Amino acid sequence: SLKLLVYRECLIWWRDKTGIRTRIVQNLLMGLIAGTVFWQAWEDTTSVLGILFQSMFFISLGAILKVAPQYPVRGILYKHQDANFFPTWTYVVGRSLATVPPSIIDGLLYGTIIYWFVGLAWDDGASFGNYIMFVVITTMASV
Repeated sequence: SLKLLVYRECLIWWRDKTGIRTRIVQNLLMGLIAGTVFWQAWEDTTSVLGILFQSMFFISLGAILKVAPQYPVRGILYKHQDANFFPTWTYVVGRSLATVPPSIIDGLLYGTIIYWFVGLAWDDGASFGNYIMFVVITTMASV
């Protein structure tokens, strides 16, 4: 039943084309705005800490917005729970796993723009590892 619930929640997310487009545009615009504000500011430690804080703050606020649509769905959960369709834990885990694809999209779009605009890439060989780490951190903040 867990596989079925993950599939169902991913299908519901995939059918919301307006929501997907809105999140993509939001991440692109905020990435461009924050990236131009902190344009190539990697030399100043305060600016780097500022963009890291701003990045985590923006991604976290975006993750909070995912909580509100879950309240109207509780009626469906209660109906399915009363009919013994599936255990509650499978529903919770299924909805949680279904938020991973949008979180990856958020982290990749916003994290990539910020990383290259701010100039967090250095000329040494650790740049790709730093990029992967930054994108993973923004993705985890989005979940």
